Amino acid sequence: MRAQAAGWAAATGLALGAAGMAAVACAGRAARGEPAARVPANTAALPARVPLAVTADSLFWQTLHAGAYDQIPRAMTLLKAAYLQNPRDPRTTAHVGFLHAWAGAERARLASVPPTITDEVILARTYFARAAALDPTDARVQGFHAVFEMSDANVQRDSAAFAAGLARGRAAIAAWPEFNWFTVGYTLSGRDHASPLFREGLAMQWQTVDACSGTPVDRTHPTAAVVLRAEATERDPRRRRACWNSWIAPHNVEGFFLNMGDMLVKSGDWQTGVAVYALARGMGSYPRWAFRDVLEARIAHAEENVAAFRRPEAAGADGPRIMLGSRFACVACHQQ
Repeated sequence: MRAQAAGWAAATGLALGAAGMAAVACAGRAARGEPAARVPANTAALPARVPLAVTADSLFWQTLHAGAYDQIPRAMTLLKAAYLQNPRDPRTTAHVGFLHAWAGAERARLASVPPTITDEVILARTYFARAAALDPTDARVQGFHAVFEMSDANVQRDSAAFAAGLARGRAAIAAWPEFNWFTVGYTLSGRDHASPLFREGLAMQWQTVDACSGTPVDRTHPTAAVVLRAEATERDPRRRRACWNSWIAPHNVEGFFLNMGDMLVKSGDWQTGVAVYALARGMGSYPRWAFRDVLEARIAHAEENVAAFRRPEAAGADGPRIMLGSRFACVACHQQ
């Protein structure tokens, strides 16, 4: 039964996860002073938050930072109770979306993946759409709305809806490139390795690296000295939030390079994939990263993983999976 459910799951291209230099996927907005992304819009002042929402936020972050996938229902119950008290709170609404996204993205943790896992895609899209409407100035949530519109369209096999979601994603990229190149490109990593959309998603990862490094990076021999040199000097709050590690995503950079390396290996360029994986070792936080053994194994087995990463999810149920379909699709960046 796992294989039956996994076949369509691979096709959905569930988008979320781990964030990398683009600070993605399951992260919530402004916490402990982290800056949110803003695009120009004429919106009324956001409503005051109810006390339960603040408590629910705390549990949300505690659960995500612990990587406690099995505790998602507990956090979801509290967040939805807060949502019902104030359904016009965009932060609570987005956090509900993130939990549904996480539940779907790391489905590989389940002993058996039921067909009802698609409900997580539909609900994530619904709550991100509501959050985006409540606060249209948050370019981050606009990006998540786009990729879950794309994911739901894949479930429904609706090419027109997918195109609309991709167009929305490109608009979100224009609003905050460093963040949404990853968000959209991560989703596209689930496409066939030979497809134009997969190649576009990989190009988005290189664009992120260039933007965050402040210089064009060698596409065949990237070095940590070049790629990571801006970490200590970056002063722009949006680029700091999107490009580097933070309280929200303590291993943002390591997770980014894990995914980008996976995409390069899937493309067939496993040698450059190894070079990109190795960039994660340049971060001071690397020795504390819970998934460093995963990355080291990727380096050791990169050539053989070309075929493994190209297999449909059902066919590769017992082998390594590209990060998007893995047990750590979100927590590779967010687990403390």
